[in-house]
Amino acid sequence: IEKTCRLWPHHVKGEGHYAAVLQKAGGVSDAWVPCSRYGEEKSAPDRECGEYRRFVEAYLDTELSGILLTFGEQLYLAPKGTPALRGLRVLRPGLHLGTLKKNRFEPSHALALALGPGEVRYSHNLSSESPDSRAYLSGQTLLAEGEKGWYLMTVDGCSTGWGKLAGGIMKNHYPKGLRKSG
Repeated sequence: IEKTCRLWPHHVKGEGHYAAVLQKAGGVSDAWVPCSRYGEEKSAPDRECGEYRRFVEAYLDTELSGILLTFGEQLYLAPKGTPALRGLRVLRPGLHLGTLKKNRFEPSHALALALGPGEVRYSHNLSSESPDSRAYLSGQTLLAEGEKGWYLMTVDGCSTGWGKLAGGIMKNHYPKGLRKSG
């Protein structure tokens, strides 16, 4: 089929894949309004999101638009106009921004993947051919220079995760479940 992609198992590692982008014809009527018995979801109060706002001010060069939702210590970004989620079991109500810990905010891996190097104040690029990229993906710390704080880690310009620089050591915040061994 034209404008699709087949990845054959005898040409690439894995079971093989087929990729296509489907687009529904037409659009949503201008009169359509999402509705919920409880109205629209409201953003979390500023007092709950202060640490996140300080993180944005210190480390991001972009403004993420939407409403902030808290589920326990977890902070999410949902689109404006999201119907109220009250009474529903929701696994992820939007983009997982991170965890609100006492007196600090720890950004999530999902946020790192949603941002590009031009949208953060500090980024640390690794070459896919360098031993440092393999070390980062296996969970090791790296030697680095720069300002103290959170860095978006990239490999050949593609967002990969977070690192936190302090005292010349880039502490690894790549998720343990994704780390490569060997």
